[in-house]
Amino acid sequence: MDATELDAAYRDLLTAAEAISDTAALAAPARSAVDWTLSHLVLSDRILAAAGGDVLAGLPVTIDNRPAMDDTAIASLVASTTHAQRVDLIRRNATDLSTVIKAIPDHAAATLVQLRLVNRDGQPVPDQQLSWSGLIRLRATEHLPGHTARLRALATTE
Repeated sequence: MDATELDAAYRDLLTAAEAISDTAALAAPARSAVDWTLSHLVLSDRILAAAGGDVLAGLPVTIDNRPAMDDTAIASLVASTTHAQRVDLIRRNATDLSTVIKAIPDHAAATLVQLRLVNRDGQPVPDQQLSWSGLIRLRATEHLPGHTARLRALATTE
């Protein structure tokens, strides 16, 4: 599986995140949204890297995004880290995820993963299955670019 597209999406995201500093003059709602977005990504990248390890090991994979959407977990991460530390955590987790992806053989990338997801309001969305490679492709082409666009928009909010 080719991780090039994912790596590029992370580079764009990190550029947008690094353009915002801890001291940026953002309105409180914008700062909160930036903090939420970065924390959500830190937590979701950990989930995906662990799932990639399961794909690599040939284990059944279920991805549950509730820990990455949990307001308490996000608030704890925000309270215990700075903006720069969250950006660094994203960088490190993205490297871990990319390393796992590069180790997964092409035949294993077709592994179906069970998705148990909740939306931002904590409401469940219908369970679905998707191939590991399809999931990573969605992350690279929709999820990360969406968060990147959000960060760029928030950076201009005063």
